[in-house]
Amino acid sequence: MEQSLRIALGRKDRHIGTPHLLLALVSRPGVVSEVPADHGVTYARVETVLAA
Repeated sequence: MEQSLRIALGRKDRHIGTPHLLLALVSRPGVVSEVPADHGVTYARVETVLAA
């Protein structure tokens, strides 16, 4: 949750939502980020999709 808050604040968003939770999950190394990365879901790709 703390990482989600940091991401939301960094994006100047007023609340924590699902996109912030997803970004927080894929932002740290480990199994939690490796499984989505195996399917093409990375921090950079999620940010790109959210910016569109």
